Formats: sequence, C-alpha cells, structure tokens
Amino acid sequence: MKKLLPAFLFFISFTILLGACRRGSHAVSSILLLADSLMQSHPDSSLQLLEAIPAPQKMGKTDRAWYALLLTQAKYKNYVSLENDSLIQVAVDYFEKNSDRERLAKSYFYSGCVHREQEDISTAINLYLKSLRTMPQGGDSAFLSMVYNDLGDCYTDQNMEETARNMYRQAYAINVNNHDTLRAFHNLSGIGGTFLLELQFDSALIYYQQALEMVLLLDYPVLLGVIYKNLSGVYNEQGEYGQANDCISRAIPYLLDI
Repeated sequence: MKKLLPAFLFFISFTILLGACRRGSHAVSSILLLADSLMQSHPDSSLQLLEAIPAPQKMGKTDRAWYALLLTQAKYKNYVSLENDSLIQVAVDYFEKNSDRERLAKSYFYSGCVHREQEDISTAINLYLKSLRTMPQGGDSAFLSMVYNDLGDCYTDQNMEETARNMYRQAYAINVNNHDTLRAFHNLSGIGGTFLLELQFDSALIYYQQALEMVLLLDYPVLLGVIYKNLSGVYNEQGEYGQANDCISRAIPYLLDI
C-alpha cells in the first residue's frame, strides 16, 4: 500500500493539473513546479509530466524557457538522447536576458551535456565552467558537485588527469559535506581512474579501495561489480595475479546482472 500511494497521488495530481493546463498559464506553471519537485526523486515521472503538456510552443516566454530546461534535465536524468541543443538553447537565450542566475547556470550545464553527447568536449568544458561562474554563491550544492564531476570526466577524456583530479576532489568535498555517499563514490572512482591512466597503480589502488569501502554501505550491486573489476585491473598491472583473480571473481556475479 505504501508503494502504491506515491503513484496514486502522482496520478491524481497529473490528471488535475493536465486538465487545468488547458485553462491558463498559471496551471502550466503549476505543472512545471510539480515536474521540478519530482526531478530528483522521480525523474521518470517528471519526464512523463513534461512530455504530456499539450502545445508547449504556446506557452509564455518564461514558462517556455523553464519547460525547455526541465525537459532537457529530465531526459538527461532518464538517459534519453539529447540529440541537439535547439531545446536547451531556448532556455539559455531567455535566462541570459533576465536575473535568474541559478536557472541560467543550469541551462549552461545541460547545454554542455548536449555537446558532450555529441563528443564536442571542448565546448562542453567551456559551458560547464560558465555554469560554475554563473551559479550564485550559496546555490544548489548538489548541482555544483555534478558540474565538477562532469568536468572531471571531460578533463579525463582530454588526458588532463591532474586537472580532472582537482575537479573530482571539489565534487567529493561537496558530497561528503552533503552526506551523499553515492556521488562521493563516483568521485573517488574518478580520482582512482586518473591515477590508473597515469600508471600510478599504488595511488589508484588507494582510491579504489576507499570507493569500495563506500559502496559497501550502499545497496548498489552493479557498482560493487564495477569497483571490483577496477581493482582487479590494478592488481593485474602490479603482477598480483591472485588478488586480481579474487577481485574479478567477486565482480562477475554483479556484472552478469547488468
């Protein structure tokens, strides 16, 4: 019953708001507000809400820009291809002309995500950095950690391991402060990966082991498989084949469930 209640409430809210959507801009704003509130905990529901809005091209400029930002964000969180930047550019163009710095910062970030999908890494980096410069002081810290982590990934792709580590460490500090173990795990894994690319196996091992300790606190079997596989690779490079075999044996059952 407890599992059914959120779905039931979502259905009721969706039905009422969607009906109201046809009656005025205030109702459209209410739907966007609901979609925004669901974004972190239920991004799939947020995407369903946004995609069900009729005739978004008829929205007012403010709602249209917010809709463009939220829909891009929901697609990104649901691993839906972003295809091109025409949608998020609506948000960028609008928020560059008004005082909502936080939404502008998020628009730059998701524009960067589109370019990263298109393998235009240099443009993605520039947009991520622009996002960091634009976000007001004291803004959404979880969002900032995400920007830093993605910058770490991009700099890793560009073979700029030291710079990447600095980005991952910035993200890690935020996530530890926020008690966000899952994101902190990804930051540690990223740092370990940069050391592995530089063939600094002892350092890679330290960070992968820290990541392992962290993921053991989480209920994410697939991540256990990934970190054991990474540890196996490091041990193999160090010639510690017994440890490597042990780790890969631990990884396989989790990875087979992917």
